[in-house]
Amino acid sequence: MKNYSKMASSTPAKNSRPKWLAGLNACRQRVVSARVGTIPMLSVWFGAILFGADGMAQNNGKINLNGVEIYYEATGTGPHLVLIEGLGVATWIWEKQAPEFAKHFTTVVYDNRGVGKSGKPPGPYSISMMADDLAGLLDSLKISKAHVLGISMGGFIAQDFALRYPQKVDRLVLVSTSAGGPDHVPMAPEVLAQMFATEGSPRELTRKKLALAYSDSFMQNRREVEHLIDLRLADPQPPHAYMAQAMAGAAFNLSGKAQQIQAPCLIVAATGDRLVPVANAHNLAKKIPNNQLKIYAAYGHQFFVEIAEAFNREVIAFLTAEVPLKNSK
Repeated sequence: MKNYSKMASSTPAKNSRPKWLAGLNACRQRVVSARVGTIPMLSVWFGAILFGADGMAQNNGKINLNGVEIYYEATGTGPHLVLIEGLGVATWIWEKQAPEFAKHFTTVVYDNRGVGKSGKPPGPYSISMMADDLAGLLDSLKISKAHVLGISMGGFIAQDFALRYPQKVDRLVLVSTSAGGPDHVPMAPEVLAQMFATEGSPRELTRKKLALAYSDSFMQNRREVEHLIDLRLADPQPPHAYMAQAMAGAAFNLSGKAQQIQAPCLIVAATGDRLVPVANAHNLAKKIPNNQLKIYAAYGHQFFVEIAEAFNREVIAFLTAEVPLKNSK
């Protein structure tokens, strides 16, 4: 396991110039250093002019990839960071991460096929299919290389992407996830049953399923819980798409290949995870050669929502640190 030393913060220094001028200079720098390829990237540059170079919302849209429209949002400036959501959740899951990450990175969030504002074709889906969607999205946005962070099923996609598109991955962050296959430690049968339960009102059913992903103490926070329920019910995932994503996750197996991942990797998990038990993080750490493991005590599967500040700080430190020349455990 490695120690990563922090570099200076990449947050742009403040000065007395007006935001529009700072944005114009940022735009000019990008035009000089990159090839203008698409209207979406031009929108990012013009967004810098309108909102300044310090991380305001810049660009969103849909791109047709592999026969499916994929919705994305790009925010901030700096090196690229793409966030991959898990089963059944959409870009709203990143509301506590994207604004903070955008202070350091050009942060791209998107909806996987089957959820949110992306297309929801009939199945079957596969993890490799969704990794190809990501590759197409980055190509369309003229992003040649990015840090990649994936949660749960998004971690499956991130691993597949890192193996099949290694030239596109800078550093990798795997959160509440597994390498799948025979080494995967499954959830308890009663948790699985609740995950696929269908009886009850939409709101009550959503509340019960949230309890699987969060700690008991978090579920006592009525304001936070009701907010998450509102987000989920505002754009519910069709059952066929949920099942297509779930079956793709069930078939995922990189147990024998995860050791081929070469990107520096941060593995993060929580001891109270009932959906992807923490033993899976330890298994990943034994497989991926160049990794740093961080375990939080007690919190649930989506602990990055529960303790967003600590999680964000950990990720930013890893992504902005100097990488050692030699692996060490």
